[in-house]
Amino acid sequence: MLRLLANLIAHHAPTPEKQAERQLKDLRMDLFQAEQHVIDAQMRADYFRARLAFLEEVRSKGIEQVSDQRKGRSEEREVSLRPGLKLKAAQ
Repeated sequence: MLRLLANLIAHHAPTPEKQAERQLKDLRMDLFQAEQHVIDAQMRADYFRARLAFLEEVRSKGIEQVSDQRKGRSEEREVSLRPGLKLKAAQ
């Protein structure tokens, strides 16, 4: 019985290789999560940059001119999709 327990313990003992393998998996997951945080932060920064640029443009030119420019851009997009297909943005 003692021999069985000794073999079982020896077989499942946390060797440095097993510990390294487990830590490697954990570190890979941590790296993946950190990269996802960076991507999310970049997307948030791009969003706020676009919002800031829009508000600065509204402040300097006025909402009517900015609105007309944006409307013109959306009409260009409608034409550039396909000749017979027109999509309109949801408002």
